[in-house]
Amino acid sequence: MTSIVLVSRRPIYRKALRALLDEAPDCTVIKEAADWPSAEAFPSGSPRTVCVVDAGTLSPAPAIASRPLLPAVFLVSGEETPAFLQQVYERASTGCLLHTDPLDDLYGAIRAAARRTHYASASFQALMQAQSVPPAVRNPRRLSPREWEVLYYITLGYANKEIADTLVISVKTVEAHRTNLMEKLAMKTRKELVEYAYQTGLIHSK
Repeated sequence: MTSIVLVSRRPIYRKALRALLDEAPDCTVIKEAADWPSAEAFPSGSPRTVCVVDAGTLSPAPAIASRPLLPAVFLVSGEETPAFLQQVYERASTGCLLHTDPLDDLYGAIRAAARRTHYASASFQALMQAQSVPPAVRNPRRLSPREWEVLYYITLGYANKEIADTLVISVKTVEAHRTNLMEKLAMKTRKELVEYAYQTGLIHSK
């Protein structure tokens, strides 16, 4: 059984997340904390204790990476700074995913962190790819985090249905994001989108 410490400054968020985790057969929430120091200071008494952290409520501080042996799962919105996301991504015994990822990703990240291994959902990896693009060219037309994800999977050759299944959204939503991408980037074909992805560094040539 994995013991969970929930970390978020938002009480309603903690309550909702606790309700979801209570449904998992191998997890039990033992504490809620409003900030990272409170979670770190908690004497868990169990080697299988994992912090599930609402990263959007934390300040990007070096202390987050200072305890590599404290397993944690970070739920990000995509609005955090690139430096903060990179810090979280490189941290040991850590799971990384977006708030919009399916529950299976959350449970998988918790189990990986409890085993002291690293976990990053496909959506989080796509976000990291987008964040690695130089700021001068990364987002000239204000693409949303979700639009960057859709663009990433388009350039990998995914069909709309495959993108929808991966991101757990409807095909119509994928089509809407694709239309927005075309309009914002003033492009008409998939080939143009792929070329743009290579030019900006979202996808790297082999």
